[in-house]
Amino acid sequence: MSKKKPNIKCHKCGHQWRTKSKLKMVTCPSCNQKIPNIAIRRHLIKELIVQRRGIIGLEAAIVLIAFVIIAAAFSFMVVNQGLFATEKGKTAIQEGLKQASTPLSMDGTIFLRSSSDATNVTAVIIPLRAYGVKYVAMGTNQTVVTLKIGSNAWANIYDGVSITDPTGKNFTELVSEVSAINATLFIENSNGDEALDAYEKGYLTINLGDANGAAVRAQIIVEIRLEKTAPLSIEFTVPEAMSGDTWITG
Repeated sequence: MSKKKPNIKCHKCGHQWRTKSKLKMVTCPSCNQKIPNIAIRRHLIKELIVQRRGIIGLEAAIVLIAFVIIAAAFSFMVVNQGLFATEKGKTAIQEGLKQASTPLSMDGTIFLRSSSDATNVTAVIIPLRAYGVKYVAMGTNQTVVTLKIGSNAWANIYDGVSITDPTGKNFTELVSEVSAINATLFIENSNGDEALDAYEKGYLTINLGDANGAAVRAQIIVEIRLEKTAPLSIEFTVPEAMSGDTWITG
C-alpha cells in the first residue's frame, strides 16, 4: 500500500512529512524546528467549503420548496377560478336555455263557444300542462296573457288562478265565472296554490263577451308569457261554419 502524500513542509530544512496533529505549531522531525501547522488550516478550509456547500444546498432546497408551494397555491387558484368560471358558464347556459324555451304546453284541443246567431265566438278554453318541470308559477305577478283578435289587441287580460275546481263542471259554468274581457286559469286536481304542477291540468278560460266576440274567419292569437321563459304562442282561426250557442273545436 502506498504511503499518503505529505501535507506539511519545514520552511527551514525543506523536510516534508504527513501529520495529523491538531496543534497550531508542530515540530519538524528532521531539524526540530517549530513551524506553523498549515495542514490543519487546509483541513479547516475543506470543512468550511463542505459546510458552505451544505448551506448552499439547503438554501436551494428552501427556495425550491417555496417555489413548489407558490406554484401549488397558484395552481389551486387557477383551478378554482376555472371551476368558478365553468359553473358560471353552466348557469348562464341553463338560464339561456330556460329563457329560450317554455315549460308550458297545450294539452289537448282548443274549445270555442259560438254566439246564439253563430256569427262570432264569445269564449275560448285552452287546455294547458306543465312540461319538463315540477311546476309552473301562474300567479298574476309571474304571468301575462296577451290577446289579439283580428285588428284588435289587449296587452294583458290575465286575472289569475281561480280557486274553483273544474272537475265535473261544464265549460259554460267556467266561462260564467270570468268577466269580459279577461282570462282565468282553472286547475284540475289543484293543491290550492297558484302554480300548475306536473300532475295537474289547467284550463285557460277566456271570456270575450258579445262586444268583443271574434267573427268567423278571424285570426286569434293568445300569447302566454311566463317569468324568465319564452312565451307560449297559440294561433288559430275561427271556423266559417258554426252552430249557434254551442261549443266547437278550434
